[in-house]
Amino acid sequence: MKLVFEKFIFVALCSTIINCSPIVENRGYVFDNKLISQIEVGKTNAGQVLNILGTPSTTSTIDAKTWYYIYSKAETTAFYQPSVSQRRIITVGFNDDSRVTYLEEYGLQDGNIIAFNSNSTPTRGRELTILQQLFGNLGRLGAGNLPGN
Repeated sequence: MKLVFEKFIFVALCSTIINCSPIVENRGYVFDNKLISQIEVGKTNAGQVLNILGTPSTTSTIDAKTWYYIYSKAETTAFYQPSVSQRRIITVGFNDDSRVTYLEEYGLQDGNIIAFNSNSTPTRGRELTILQQLFGNLGRLGAGNLPGN
């Protein structure tokens, strides 16, 4: 009996440890520093950057002269929301001759947290309580509106 109880405790502890370990998700572009070092400002053109780094994750919406290579690592523990633990963004800017004008790197610490305003615009009319909503139509249904009449 003692051996069965010890096995049960062992299985329970193992399942608890396994279930609480975070799920790691790597998203986006996988960086290789050797490849990034091959890009030279003023010398490398857009075609060469495409051959070296591949297709960018996204481009600038204002003009296509800025390319973004984005990597993000998210961890999810149990039932909690995923949290981003690492982020790396490389931006490559080009001039009119398609030559690299700048190569910049940003990390998680460079991001800004945006506070969304959760206020809603008030609408005309009145707000009803739950009881008013439940009993509001009680006297409005006339005999002529009943099905079958």
